[in-house]
Amino acid sequence: DAGSLAFSLAPYGPGAGRTHIGKYQTKLTEPFWRAVVEASGLSVSLTKERGDNAHHIVEATFKSFARCLRKCMDQVEGIDVAASDERLEGVTRAAGKARSTKETTIDVKLDLDGAAEKSSVSTGIQTLDELLRSIAHEGGVQLNVDATGDLWIDDHHTTEDVAITVGQVLNESLGDKAGCNRMGRAAAGVLDGVDSDSADAAMVEVVMDLSNRPFLANGLVFRDEFIGDLSAEMVDHLFMSIAANGQMTVHVVEHRKGKSDADLAAASARAFGRCLRQCIAVDPRRAGQVASSKGTLSV
Repeated sequence: DAGSLAFSLAPYGPGAGRTHIGKYQTKLTEPFWRAVVEASGLSVSLTKERGDNAHHIVEATFKSFARCLRKCMDQVEGIDVAASDERLEGVTRAAGKARSTKETTIDVKLDLDGAAEKSSVSTGIQTLDELLRSIAHEGGVQLNVDATGDLWIDDHHTTEDVAITVGQVLNESLGDKAGCNRMGRAAAGVLDGVDSDSADAAMVEVVMDLSNRPFLANGLVFRDEFIGDLSAEMVDHLFMSIAANGQMTVHVVEHRKGKSDADLAAASARAFGRCLRQCIAVDPRRAGQVASSKGTLSV
């Protein structure tokens, strides 16, 4: 087959964009990919979602293509790294942290290679407990959280401090991230609390990179002020605090609102957990090396 290309990367930089990156002419980018498509017969879509740095735009395009190509090849060969039980020999990917302030008392333990069914979460906020349990279940990790806070004031301090601590133990558990798949993309649809691909289901996509460069882009927009006993605005704070302290780059994309805010929040947590599972999975083909062309992840 001839293949096809959907291409939308320009401009390469602010305003009209750059014409050169070093000696490389940016105008050659589209013809290059058209040649790849024609020679391979692949159907490829290259779309810039955000970013104004020309070098990063081109670099990210090549890296994203390589990741997608590897995923396609794995599917053909029946390889699913995220579903495997690969471990790093001699490495314990687990951590714990206890913290106490005038506002909260928190104890969090995380084992990336533990049993998700042994997870337990108690924060005094039922909706927060459910979201964290979903992340652990879908992520295939053992997460144990015991927290109390000044809920007579509101849910802010408890949610924030728990999420900060979860992010910190996640980052510590990952260590230098050697051997990890590092990047992932996952989606989840939820209707009336149950996984669903119905057109009425809330649908959320999460893209994640264990980059050591914390950033959250969150596209969730809730209808009401509360989701059960949790302030809707705290869902953003939950993901922001985990991403910042976990040293992760995370995009949360709302594709469909669904019938309720509860379903939308549940879909975001499930997609986040599924994406996390992909990122923390150990790929034996990396031979324990960090997934970076530099050989290390910058801090």
